Amino acid sequence: MNIGKSIIGVFIALVMLASMGIAFAMWSETLKVNVTVNTGEVDVEWSDYWSNDTIEKPEVPLDVTTVTVEPEEWDTENDLIKLNVTIDNAYPCYKVGIYGNVSNIGTIPVKFLNASIKFDTTIIPITCCTWYDLDLDNDGKADINVHLGLAYDPDNDGTQIDPGSFDTYELCIHVKQNATENSTYFFELQMTFAQWNEVP
Repeated sequence: MNIGKSIIGVFIALVMLASMGIAFAMWSETLKVNVTVNTGEVDVEWSDYWSNDTIEKPEVPLDVTTVTVEPEEWDTENDLIKLNVTIDNAYPCYKVGIYGNVSNIGTIPVKFLNASIKFDTTIIPITCCTWYDLDLDNDGKADINVHLGLAYDPDNDGTQIDPGSFDTYELCIHVKQNATENSTYFFELQMTFAQWNEVP
């Protein structure tokens, strides 16, 4: 009986040793992958800007209203991010278009995400191709109305701007009948562009 158990014990020990021998005899090689992710940059700027203000009566000539478009603010990379528009001596029914080239100077395609008009403590979200009345002096009557639109799309890809390319936007400003004489009206337009794959 003990001999049988001894033989079984020896057999199990031999099987274990053989298994270990097989394990130690197996050859292997490990493959590895080093991964480096360099992210790109979303970066836009105003690269050009102008207005379509004209001499009202060229036959005189009489230039009643003057429009100035000039740079106002740069970011930390010295990219122009804010324009200042001054319209002097405007009057009811005067209308002018302010144009700006939005250039993609980053490495990621961008799309127009949203825009808003700000004045005092009021923020009005706006969409392209829609007129908005603005009561800038809070008298219950609109003094100015504005219209934002994509004026020129050289790549014919809608609001997407690929790196190295640009789109031209127009902000049309119209002085309404309710505007009062010798008044100053102020508002700010903000436009946001985001990475192309996150904009519907």
